[in-house]
Amino acid sequence: MKIYLQNSSKILSLIFFLIIWEGVAFYIDNSLLFPRIGEIASSLKNILIEQSFIFILWNTLSRFFISIIISLVLSIILAVISYNYNFIQLILSPFIIFLRAVPTIAIIILVLIWSSVEVVPIVVGVLILFPILYESILGGIEGVDKNLIKMSRVFKVSNRRVIKDIFIPSIYFSISPSLPSYIGLTFKVIIAGEVLSQESLSIGGEIFINKIYLESPNIFAWIIVIIFLNYILERGLKLLNNRFCRWKR
Repeated sequence: MKIYLQNSSKILSLIFFLIIWEGVAFYIDNSLLFPRIGEIASSLKNILIEQSFIFILWNTLSRFFISIIISLVLSIILAVISYNYNFIQLILSPFIIFLRAVPTIAIIILVLIWSSVEVVPIVVGVLILFPILYESILGGIEGVDKNLIKMSRVFKVSNRRVIKDIFIPSIYFSISPSLPSYIGLTFKVIIAGEVLSQESLSIGGEIFINKIYLESPNIFAWIIVIIFLNYILERGLKLLNNRFCRWKR
């Protein structure tokens, strides 16, 4: 019953939102500024039936997953080194603070100057995600109960078991609550990098082209695609998280 009420409230909220949107669009009566729902739906249909649609999605999603993998591997390696050697943590600290403080748009522009257009979204995604993951993973390692480590040494537990049963769960439970936010942030940054680098055959590139030709309905249609993809990614992450937590129990 509770799930039914939650689903009903979501549907009602969506209907209310669409009614408000259509009312505002009807009042403004200018598709360039505020397209109507029918125009956006028509643009979305045209986008979905285009032969290049799957290729566009693949290009953007591949950059997204590459950024995630690079950031995760780099964060784990440097967090482990920083945990064992304090001077490495001190050396990295200014860079982490710099990356977290600098606006995203500034990082994108700098990367555009320093590297080729093709790698801009990936590099930007890594530079934005890496400091967040690094601090979360380092916090998870430092949060491990020292008594557990001492007890494992007393009972001569293998390093492999210590890493598998103590460190990895601690790291995972340290970053898992914020993972959906990390996913959403990285996805948006990748697309922003594609827009500013004018990367062809990508979601960001399509948004930029439609901006040039003042095709507002197409821009909103691509926004719907982005929202849907982000929802799928977050749902998939939550399912994996639930399965992992169930396995641990």
